[in-house]
Amino acid sequence: MRILLKFISLQDAKYEIINNYIIQGFIYNLLKDTEFAWVHSYKGYKYFNFSNIFPVEDLKIDKKYNLIISSPNKKIINVMYEKLKEIDEFKLGILDFKIIELKKFELELRFPWETATPIILKKGYNGYLSDGFNLYKVFTKDKNIFKEFKKEKIRINKDIKDIKVKDIDYLDKNKFRIIRIDDVYYSFEKDLDNFFDWLEDLKKNSLLKYNSYTGSEFTFDEPLFDEFEYRREIPVKARVKNRGDVTYIGTLWRKLNVIRNLDREEKRFYKFLFDTGLGLLNSMGFGFINLK
Repeated sequence: MRILLKFISLQDAKYEIINNYIIQGFIYNLLKDTEFAWVHSYKGYKYFNFSNIFPVEDLKIDKKYNLIISSPNKKIINVMYEKLKEIDEFKLGILDFKIIELKKFELELRFPWETATPIILKKGYNGYLSDGFNLYKVFTKDKNIFKEFKKEKIRINKDIKDIKVKDIDYLDKNKFRIIRIDDVYYSFEKDLDNFFDWLEDLKKNSLLKYNSYTGSEFTFDEPLFDEFEYRREIPVKARVKNRGDVTYIGTLWRKLNVIRNLDREEKRFYKFLFDTGLGLLNSMGFGFINLK
C-alpha cells in the first residue's frame, strides 16, 4: 500500500538540502506515540520505503512537489495517513512545506518495474590484516571470519598484499591483527561479470525479507527477474547513525521484468517486494520501485 503526499514549498532551497536521513526522520515522527513507535529503534527490517521528492529540482516557493511512502503493512500506512490528515504543514529538516493533497492507494501487481531510487546490495567485505610488518587484504562474504583476530589501529598505506579467504585459517591469530573491515558493494562499472552474483544475492536478500515478514520458508528455483534493462550506477551519500556520512554504490534499472506465470504465493512475494523495495536500506529510501 502507498501514500502519495502532495505539497508546496514555503521557501526556495537547494534540492540537496533534503537527504534520505531527513525524510526517514519525518516518517519516524509520524510513527511517534503510535503502536509503531518501536520501529525507530528496531534493528531488523522495518518494512517501509519512500521515493525521492519529485520532480527532482531545486525547491521554489509555492511550487508543487510529491513524495510516496510505501509498505506491505497496511496498518502502518493507515497510521501514517491518519497522522498526516491531522496536519496542514510539516518540516523536512529546516524547510517548511504545506500539504495540498493526501492520497492512500493500492497498486495491483504487474510488470515490468523500474527503479525510482538505487538498489543497494552488499557484495561482501574487505578485511585488512597486519602481522606488524606487512598489510594484507582479504575479500569475504562472511565478516565473522575476522572475529578471532584482535583489533588494532594502523594507518593503511598503498603496499597491500592480497590473500585468499581460504588462507585465513592458517594465519597465527596471536600474531595477526585486524586493522579495518570495509563494506564492498556491487559495481558493474568495475566488473560486468558481477551481474549473475548480484542477481543471486538480490534474490537471497528478497527471500530473507519476505520470509522474515511472513514467518514462512518460501523459495523458488527461477531467477528473481527474467528481463533487465540497466540504466546506470550511482554513488549515493547518506548519513548513518554512529557512522556519519557513508557513500553507497547503487544501481538504477529502466526495466525489471517477470514474464513467467506466477502462482499465488509468488504473487504475494512480488507484491511484498514492490511495496518494501529491493536490496538493502529500504527504510532509508533505497530500492524504491515504480511500475514502468
